[in-house]
Amino acid sequence: MNILKCSALLSGVLLLAGCATSGIEATGKTEGDPEYAKHLVIHNEPLAKAITITDMKSRFKGGLLEVNVELSNLSSSDKSIQYRFSWYDDDNFEVEQGSRSWIPVVLHGKSSINMQAVAPNPSVTTYKVNVREL
Repeated sequence: MNILKCSALLSGVLLLAGCATSGIEATGKTEGDPEYAKHLVIHNEPLAKAITITDMKSRFKGGLLEVNVELSNLSSSDKSIQYRFSWYDDDNFEVEQGSRSWIPVVLHGKSSINMQAVAPNPSVTTYKVNVREL
């Protein structure tokens, strides 16, 4: 009986852990370089089919990572979205987690927007763009 209870408890914990993911990695959703996909997290599965990164540039200036990401709407309908950047250090730990606000934009059908951001401190080496519907 103890094995059955432990199995049920473990199954419940795994189920809850699976539901706790905050986004869908939109791999394979890039029109340009496949490396772009690792920088995009879309928090809605239908939206992941309509939004993609079509260009991405980054540089270090004054010791801080600066990024410019072009986000495109592949569908013909307007998408009211929010985005924010998440910043990560060399060990892939998020830097200043939860300190950034969501930025609302309307991404018109078949159009693109450029999103620019500067890392909050010099320990940042990479980033992700999080996107969700309004």
